Amino acid sequence: MLVLTLLSPLSGASQAAELRVGQEARSAVTLTVYTQDLALIDEVRRVDLAAGRSVLALEDVGKGLRPETAILRGEDLRVLEQSFAFDVLTPQRLLEAAVGQKVRVVRTHPQSGAETVRDAELLSIEGGPILRIGDRIETAEPGRIVFDTLPAGARVRPTLLAEIESARAGPRDLSLRYLTGGLSWQADYVATLDPDGSRLDLTGLITIVNGSGAGFEGASLRLVAGEVNRVRAPRAEQVMQMARMESLAAAPMADVPVQRAASDRYLYSYDRPVDLADRETKLLTLFQAPGVAAARRYRFSELVSAYQGVDEVSPIQAAVVVEIENAEAAGLGRPLPGGTVRVYEAAAGGPIFAGEDRIAHTPEGETLELTLGRAFDVTGEARRTAFEPLSNRSYETAQEIVLRNAKDKAVEVKVFGQMPPGWRMLSETAPHEVETANRIAWTLQVPAKGEAKLSYRVRVSQ
Repeated sequence: MLVLTLLSPLSGASQAAELRVGQEARSAVTLTVYTQDLALIDEVRRVDLAAGRSVLALEDVGKGLRPETAILRGEDLRVLEQSFAFDVLTPQRLLEAAVGQKVRVVRTHPQSGAETVRDAELLSIEGGPILRIGDRIETAEPGRIVFDTLPAGARVRPTLLAEIESARAGPRDLSLRYLTGGLSWQADYVATLDPDGSRLDLTGLITIVNGSGAGFEGASLRLVAGEVNRVRAPRAEQVMQMARMESLAAAPMADVPVQRAASDRYLYSYDRPVDLADRETKLLTLFQAPGVAAARRYRFSELVSAYQGVDEVSPIQAAVVVEIENAEAAGLGRPLPGGTVRVYEAAAGGPIFAGEDRIAHTPEGETLELTLGRAFDVTGEARRTAFEPLSNRSYETAQEIVLRNAKDKAVEVKVFGQMPPGWRMLSETAPHEVETANRIAWTLQVPAKGEAKLSYRVRVSQ
């Protein structure tokens, strides 16, 4: 088996031409992370600069860095040119660059451990290395291939290169801001419902995934809830857009993130420093809200049929919905990022998983509706009791809907119906509510161990 080894780094001339600035030079870093595989990195690095021109090699940046968005600034400093070296060193990259070049093959004796070195020429790597060693062509040479230098342009890690001109010598702070992919976050919620379904404890959790290729220690973390438009514009336009960006206001100290409006989105800020290593997934608490007012509802959306062709709906189970008013008076009242809500409820022997639902970004004042599944003991069925054509464009139809409740207590059930265009209610045994122009709903009380009936007749003129 062939092992690849690099004996020496870049040439002395190349090293002297650059000033390496790694993450150890960071004095501050702020991560503003979006839910769209996007993050704004804003950092400060302390650098001792010489007067005149030099090249800075800013290492430990995100491998998804968008070079057209990188802005480097410093006192008495002028940036002449920037480039992003993303040609990261890999075994394959070493082999590709060495095709047609001289290399060395090092063999280790299996018993003595002694090494022997032989000069070779790398002829090809298609399907595996092909070497010329002396007067032989080898395809499965045991040992390791040794290279003397890095391929031109290749680096150990992604690096932002900046040619600068400094008006004076000495240490100073350089600020670097850029957009990168590979960082994202999502919200998840855990709700524990009281046995009677009137209260729940709600915990908001944040999951941050860092696949950016860079680690961040002691970072100020900000999370943006809300979608941002990402125009695939020509790069020159993107540079101008980035140059016009303004810094968002810093948030006050808090044990959990403080949310505040940021234009048309919400910003959640952690002022407690966060360590986020590359390829790390981190879970943080967004908020805890005990005793939030809730209501368990039972609903049917499949029973009502005022269209032609459906004569009977077999018994089906009601959908179970938990309603939560996002208001301070109800124990909540905060902007909620979109995410998945997992609900648990009390049962003999301990809580059970009751179901989960996904919510959209929900501002304060809205009502959350979580559909958890189907109720085992609340059922409904329907049958058509009349259908009378009036013309080729109008008819009258009637239905009877029977709701049954096998529980030991009465329940409230809502029956939704989608009406055809041109409908008019002629008669009904319970008053309906108009949800939209063609969507209506009836609310019925179904007694314990009993049933309730709903009958209606509509005329449809199209």
